[in-house]
Amino acid sequence: MRIRKATLPAAFLALSISSWAAMPRFWENFTREELLQGSFSRVSLDPDGALSLAPPLDLWFDTGQEYIFSMVRDRAGNLYVGTGTEGKVYRIDPEGKGSLYFDSGELHVFALALDSSDTLYAATSPDGKVYRLRAANDPQEFCDPEEKYLWAMAFDPEDNLYLGTGAGGSIYRVNRAGEAALFYASGDSHVRCLMIEGKDLLAGTSPDGRVLRVDGRGRGFALADTPYEEVHALALDRFGTLYAVASSPKAPGAPPGTAPAGEGSAKVSTTVTVVATVSAGGSTAGGAGPAADTPPAETPKGKESAATAVYAIAPDGAVELLYSTAGEMAFDAAPGAGGALLLATGPKGRLLKIRSGGRPAVVTDLPEEDAVRLLAAGDDLYIGASNRGKVYRLRKGRAASGVFESDPLDAGIVSSWGRISWNASDGGRGVTLATRSGNTPRPDPSWSDWTSYPEPGRQIQSPRARYLQWRAGFEGDGEEASLEGVRISYQQQNVRPRVTELKVLPHGLALEKQPSLASSGIYSVDVDDGRSLHAPRRRGREDQPLPPRQALEAGVRSFTWKAEDDNGDPLLYSLYFKGEAESEWKLLGSDLVDTFYTLGTASLPDGTYRLKVVASDEPGNPFDRFLIGERVSAPFVVAGGPPSIEILARSVEGRRVEVRFRAGVSAGAVHSAEYSIDGGAWRLLSPVDGIADSPLEEYLMVTPELAAGEHLIGIRAGDRNGTTGTAGFVLTVP
Repeated sequence: MRIRKATLPAAFLALSISSWAAMPRFWENFTREELLQGSFSRVSLDPDGALSLAPPLDLWFDTGQEYIFSMVRDRAGNLYVGTGTEGKVYRIDPEGKGSLYFDSGELHVFALALDSSDTLYAATSPDGKVYRLRAANDPQEFCDPEEKYLWAMAFDPEDNLYLGTGAGGSIYRVNRAGEAALFYASGDSHVRCLMIEGKDLLAGTSPDGRVLRVDGRGRGFALADTPYEEVHALALDRFGTLYAVASSPKAPGAPPGTAPAGEGSAKVSTTVTVVATVSAGGSTAGGAGPAADTPPAETPKGKESAATAVYAIAPDGAVELLYSTAGEMAFDAAPGAGGALLLATGPKGRLLKIRSGGRPAVVTDLPEEDAVRLLAAGDDLYIGASNRGKVYRLRKGRAASGVFESDPLDAGIVSSWGRISWNASDGGRGVTLATRSGNTPRPDPSWSDWTSYPEPGRQIQSPRARYLQWRAGFEGDGEEASLEGVRISYQQQNVRPRVTELKVLPHGLALEKQPSLASSGIYSVDVDDGRSLHAPRRRGREDQPLPPRQALEAGVRSFTWKAEDDNGDPLLYSLYFKGEAESEWKLLGSDLVDTFYTLGTASLPDGTYRLKVVASDEPGNPFDRFLIGERVSAPFVVAGGPPSIEILARSVEGRRVEVRFRAGVSAGAVHSAEYSIDGGAWRLLSPVDGIADSPLEEYLMVTPELAAGEHLIGIRAGDRNGTTGTAGFVLTVP
């Protein structure tokens, strides 16, 4: 019996074992992008990935409604909030005490505005009316422009009111008497936002997604034709920088002349900025939640696949991309201190701070799902939230305490936890870490309780599990301590390798190993280096194997298999075989690294056999902890000689020839029998019992009518390996 045995290459023994089950693995060097997957409660994330206490965040007022759509503040410090889906307006005094100010009886109050005397105006939809409110619950219908949607309002210095409408996409100017006249036809379907800049009017449209400047004579000029479908919010800072928030059902390409998308891709610019948000599934951020009779653009569905981008438009018309990201929905923007842009986003209720030329920082997360409206007032920032219509106030300074929770870390399989260490500024004063573990992807009541560690280097006390989550707590009374790095070690429980597939190839097909792409100098692959939050640390390079070369060769049988190990351990294989009537397995080869094998069958007795592959993870584990997995093949036949043919009887009946014969094989079953007349085409026969399924089969052959004279009759039989035996004779038809 000739055996082709794959030898163990020296390179296999030299592989780094840092990723094997017996060795510890590490979560460390958490990137800023990985930290963004966590949750921030009164904790900020700076552009370099350090965590620290956020500014104080207070719940200012709970409207009891689902959504907040609009906010304005008068000179006395009273805050007015327009809501949906009950179309109510609330007034919140400077002490945070609020009350119902106006119940419109409609679905939404998309826009609020104050004139020069601080009189409040409310625009309702979908009936499209503007009400003047000189006092609480004292509405006066001011104008009805006969448009279904009133998206935006703005007063100029002369107290002319401008209305942005849809679905006609027009801007109306309303004088003090409430007389409305068409001021500008945008050519788009909706004018979603308005802002006064000097003597000009700034507007954002949908679905063309344009930023327009309209002068006092009603002549418009496009400042930006964004690649997004909707520009739905505008803000202007003291430097003259314009911010515009936009959205689309899917991510568009960047407009001509912009820098490539991505964090930190932009150059420094201090002019006009466009903040664009993309939402899949036909939704945008114009509103903070679903509502009846609301256009599709107003419903923020599909936020899971949203993307946000920030552009800058200079006075000379140059367009520059400042920032882009996926997984967020931007709803509003407001100027921050020092030229920074504050961005209200969902679905984590996150407030971002973006500086020109830099990566965005996380200011804080709200308890609500979406941060939808921003209103700056001195050192304070009011934030309107939706899905529970609440107003929060963000103050200057730092919160007294805060908590950051990481996204759950996936060890892949149940693991033991090592030590937790971290780096913190200011000696780490006021910074503590805690962990909890569980076996579900998201924390639920089945997870363990939090265990705290007052100093770095402590052994993690959370139970063995697949998932681990860490939490950083900050207590500082305004201290500046920041957390700059976390390191967690763990060791996977060794699990049994699995042989997932074992194939028996056709008889006579030999397999030969080819050099790998890496060792041939053609190609190599870097493995995961472990810096990812959810991946084990692995080092070094691995060869990219090529499939074995196939060749035809008599007297061989080949096998291929596949095996998996959840620990990533290197595997060695042993092969065994036994005959159908035997009770013990015989070793063919051991310490094999290839996943194929060619067996020479010439010296094996004829019969039916099976092959067993045993996979072992011994190279990556101590001798007393390694595990094995195995798989047994389907039966295969070894038959050294060809099938036999025995002629039992033959006769000529009229002009037809009848032949009865037996075909037999030494192992397995007869696969086929055929006959040929005078060297013609072979014709298939069925056995007398109808099924070819045994080592000996009997056949009856009856030819068609033949011409008178001598004829050569050929018979052949085949086994399941493709080997054939033949017989023949000559007879004469009278």
